Formats: sequence, structure tokens, C-alpha cells
Amino acid sequence: MAFEALSENLNNTGEKTQEYVETTAEYYKLRLFKSSMKFATSLISMLVLGSVALLLLSFMSFGVALYLSRIIGYPSSGFFVIGGFFLVVFLFTYFFGRKMIVKTILEKFSELIVEEDDTSPSDIANERAKSKKTKGTP
Repeated sequence: MAFEALSENLNNTGEKTQEYVETTAEYYKLRLFKSSMKFATSLISMLVLGSVALLLLSFMSFGVALYLSRIIGYPSSGFFVIGGFFLVVFLFTYFFGRKMIVKTILEKFSELIVEEDDTSPSDIANERAKSKKTKGTP
């Protein structure tokens, strides 16, 4: 009788272990899908907004360059002034802003991947075990 009970407990343990592994695998698949979708939508959103901002900046720069050319009196002088301005902005960004840009991007995307409200597989397994005990399932 004790051997049968031990055998049954071992079978139940094997089944529970297999169920836990399958549940954990499903959890990580869903979490990977969620993270990749958040990353993809965020990336697409940034690309669209960046494209619109680039178009806006291009047209504004072109207009200011034409206006400066008219004020200075030489046809290409406004374009050189605007080009020089963007060169200075680029150099400042390259030498002083790279670390800040990398830090901001890493923080943004790590927030998308790691969330505080995510439950771990062990929490899910514990909740399932509690719910089965309350239902009377051995």
C-alpha cells in the first residue's frame, strides 16, 4: 500500500514538473512576444516622428537659408550660414552629447522590456497550485 502511494506521488511529481516546464515556456514565449511588439511599435513610432521632424527641419532650414541669402545679398551665403550652424550642432552633439543620447536610448528601451508589473513563472505556478487546492484537485 505504501509502495503504491509512493509510486503515485512520484507520478504526480513528474506530471507537475512537466506542467511547470510547459507553463514556464509559454510564459517566456508570451513575454518575448510582448517585449518584441513593444519594441517594434516604439521603433516605428520613433522612425515616423523622426521622419516628420527631419522634413520640418529641412523645409525650415531651406526657408531660413533663402531669407538669409536675400538679407546678405549673395545667393548662396544663407546656405553656408545654415550649413555652418548645423556643423556646429553636429560637433557639439558628437563630442558632448553621445553619452547622454546612448543613456537615454538604453533607458527608454529597457523600460519597454523590463516591467515592474510582470509576474514571474513561479508566481503563476503558485497561483495555479493554490487554485487547484481550493477546487479540491489533488
